[in-house]
Amino acid sequence: MRDARILLACARARSIGRAARALNMAQPAVTRALGRIEAQLAAPLFERTTRGVEPTPYGAALLPYAELLVSESAQAEEVIRQMRGAGRGLVRIGGVGSVAGGLLVSAIAGLRGSHPEIAFAVIEELEDRLLDGLKSGIVDLAVLPDPALDDDIRLAADETFHDIVRPYVRADHPAAGRTLSLAQMAALNWAMPPQATPITREWRRRFLDERLEPGTPVLQSRSTAVIRAAVLAGELACWMPEPVLRGDLRRREVVALAVPQLEWRRSFKIYRRRRGLLPPSAELLLSALRRLAG
Repeated sequence: MRDARILLACARARSIGRAARALNMAQPAVTRALGRIEAQLAAPLFERTTRGVEPTPYGAALLPYAELLVSESAQAEEVIRQMRGAGRGLVRIGGVGSVAGGLLVSAIAGLRGSHPEIAFAVIEELEDRLLDGLKSGIVDLAVLPDPALDDDIRLAADETFHDIVRPYVRADHPAAGRTLSLAQMAALNWAMPPQATPITREWRRRFLDERLEPGTPVLQSRSTAVIRAAVLAGELACWMPEPVLRGDLRRREVVALAVPQLEWRRSFKIYRRRRGLLPPSAELLLSALRRLAG
């Protein structure tokens, strides 16, 4: 554990001296520890330069495991504190926008009445970063599109949740109220998440399956709030889950476009890391989520 903390401190500080100060250790002690770790692994983990240190490819490959080790250690300590009644309990859970603002908030509200001592950190992100956060220990639980295939995670529950992704435009958009072909949809100006994200890859695939090439989105953002604001501000279309725009739909500020090829019913399940402990407070939130599914 001490070695993992030293590696992380050196990587973050990019300086052995600054890492030593962060760890409250003497600089020679950090230098010796780093040399010992490198000797044990028979590989250089950091390149020493006049400006400090930089992780080598070996060091960069080792850092995610060091992060997970430190995270799991802290989580194990928190589990023991909670079991002894000494811990307040912080549950870290992640979900995409349609899940975070609806399902997760509802489950937390239901749990707060019986367990006011628990605090919650809700991380709203796209699927790729949620998966990374779960694997690295940033979140305890993540509601991810099913199936989420990765050797480092597993299902936390069998229950399934759903949302529907459709194309939307502002109510006064020229396409509003019209029946458009998929080719006409490909010609619209779009606001979307970045090209490499799962939802945008799926959007693009639906056009390519019909031998159509959609244009590069005019606006790209990982934030559903930014995409929503862009659609409300101008003549951009978006492809988003209905719960994110529910208020705008109720106020008739946006409308859905009826294009069967662009209607996607997504399924979600709750995932956890394959290894490690789930804190008691996270188990309570998991039970609350399962009750909502029932």
